[in-house]
Amino acid sequence: MRQHNRAQRAVSEGSARQLVVVAFAVPMVTMLTIAVVTLTVLLFAGSGLEGLGPAVGSMWLAIHQVPVTISGVTIGVLPLLPTLLVAAGTVRMAGSASGPHRPPSELIAIVFSAIGGPLLVTALSLAVVMDGTSVLPVQSPPALVAFGATLGIHGGAALAGIGWRYRTDIYERLAVPPSVRRGIRYGAAGVCALLTAAAAVVVVRLVMRWQTVGDLIAGGNDFDGYLGLAVLSLLYLPNVIVGAAAVLVGADVHLGTASIDLVDVQGGPVPPLPLLGALPEAGVGTLGVLGFVVPASIAVVVGLRCRDLDPMANLRSVALAGAVAATAMVVMCTLAGGELGEFGMAGVTVPTAGVFTLGWFVVVGLVVGVIHAALPATRQARRSAALGGMDEFDVDPDGGYDDEYLTDDEYLTDEYLTDGYFSDDFGFDDLEVADVGTDEISGADDDEYFDDDHAADDMVGGDRVADSESDAHFADEYSADSR
Repeated sequence: MRQHNRAQRAVSEGSARQLVVVAFAVPMVTMLTIAVVTLTVLLFAGSGLEGLGPAVGSMWLAIHQVPVTISGVTIGVLPLLPTLLVAAGTVRMAGSASGPHRPPSELIAIVFSAIGGPLLVTALSLAVVMDGTSVLPVQSPPALVAFGATLGIHGGAALAGIGWRYRTDIYERLAVPPSVRRGIRYGAAGVCALLTAAAAVVVVRLVMRWQTVGDLIAGGNDFDGYLGLAVLSLLYLPNVIVGAAAVLVGADVHLGTASIDLVDVQGGPVPPLPLLGALPEAGVGTLGVLGFVVPASIAVVVGLRCRDLDPMANLRSVALAGAVAATAMVVMCTLAGGELGEFGMAGVTVPTAGVFTLGWFVVVGLVVGVIHAALPATRQARRSAALGGMDEFDVDPDGGYDDEYLTDDEYLTDEYLTDGYFSDDFGFDDLEVADVGTDEISGADDDEYFDDDHAADDMVGGDRVADSESDAHFADEYSADSR
């Protein structure tokens, strides 16, 4: 009893320690990194350390996409790379802590821990920033916005980590059909493919306009300036990739009075960020329509992966893939844009990006589905399935199958062990077996059924134990039960 209590106490202490790690590991690592970077910048700039606290608090809020106001100028377009790294850390911590076979109460505790630690750090950052307004010209943002952004990022990341770990259990508990699973899986894969293509476009544009990018970096005047502009461009790289993905699906990106889409470019002042040197100075006209080949190709692949013999299952998969892709695009475009000081609003026209993404995946996917349904091979397969008595066509091609037909209780019964299964191929001459496994072998006297080569040493429950090499072969490979 004492050992049992000690073991329970050890498990409880381990769980509490794990919850503390989930709550504060990511915030502490983030704050330490921010402090080191801020201290380095202040030392290189020759400034005092009075503004270290407010600067660290402001950077924590900026990482969580909380708009920062400095000297009356609001910066709402904040780098996405630190936000993605923090969210990835929370996903990792929550997924690792969830482990296998956790009860729902512990999973809920993990989610609240992943949220509680960052919310506490956000509250401290708000207090420090509010206290340091006399040292730095930084205004404290609305508390509701700060807490909401922190809750959304870390809460969503924690749920994503646990959901990915328990995705199979969730599918089984909710009886999610394979068509829905395909839609979710390939919708997310389609967004990743679209972002990958957009990243390739950005890299190509940077190489093509390397001279302009180099001139913008040279505007830093010294090594500190060069390094700062290069790091800032790297931090904003995900923002530009999201904008390029939106342009590929047909939406437009605007930076103040400047506007860019696949067909037309309207010039205007832009921030002197080296990464923005990749922006085109003029449109390519109708040749820009070739850019639509990228989302069309991705949508075709997604449609092919979502195809099904059942037209309704095919429609369900395609519609869900489009919904997942459009939702992801709307969230990313919303986070990537905002107010950019005296330049005005910058970012993507979010409704257009969402509608166009949905249209590409759904319309192209439906066309692929109709073509697939009209193929002779598909019609033949549907007829064969109908003749075979299949009521459901909604089968996941990637989900495998269960061997439901090889069970002891239903099919491997006595009525299947008839004369036809005992032949010379198995080493039996004229053996006839009836009611094997329940009663004794009918009429099995030694003179008729057994000779010296096929003697049975034991009878267990009326079943004959194979003694010869042929019988052992039959018992090992053709028997449902191990004898």
